[in-house]
Amino acid sequence: MSRLIKKDNFIWLTLALIATLVAGALTEEYPGVFALHLTEFANVLFLLVALFSLRKDETWLTGLLIVVGGMMVSSVIRQTTDWPGADTAYLIFLLTFYISAIRLVGREVLLTGSVDLNKVIGSIALYFLLGLLFSVMFTLLLQFSPDALKGLEIIDPVNQISSTNYFSFVTLTTLGYGDISPITPLARVLVILESVSGMFYLALIVASLVGSMQRPN
Repeated sequence: MSRLIKKDNFIWLTLALIATLVAGALTEEYPGVFALHLTEFANVLFLLVALFSLRKDETWLTGLLIVVGGMMVSSVIRQTTDWPGADTAYLIFLLTFYISAIRLVGREVLLTGSVDLNKVIGSIALYFLLGLLFSVMFTLLLQFSPDALKGLEIIDPVNQISSTNYFSFVTLTTLGYGDISPITPLARVLVILESVSGMFYLALIVASLVGSMQRPN
């Protein structure tokens, strides 16, 4: 089993990220305390699956375990107290996890080695990670500027992260439906950075995969 996960690590990572998106959507689809607790538990579980699939060495693994542990602690504090800083702490831990995962996956997927199914799936996982990273940034922004995004009625940004997930991926893919749009200058800067990142990523991943296919083994 360990060898299977190591061989197909990006497949497990991608499944975990998709499950994270689905879990967030179910929270908004079926609101309630039970759904919220279940989703937060599921998110931590999926991140642990992602963590296990990305493991490289004990130092890196320990660092991300601390990050996931911090998420769990801040989640418990959110559920049991009214301390407003718990939401921000949760999002910062989540942001740290995504940045670390992007760094590791990018090193293995972009411009290295031969192309196989696992690497192609890894490029998809990296795209998901990029969208989720900006989603957390938008959610953090809404913590301090609730009116930053027009068309998004935010009551609790952390519990409505599915909405920022949607806006983030619409921006990343430059679809631009227009149902949600940035209002504040900082929100517009994040939108610019994400849309440019999305276009640049597609060009980079195509060049990387083509270059890997043409490189002699």
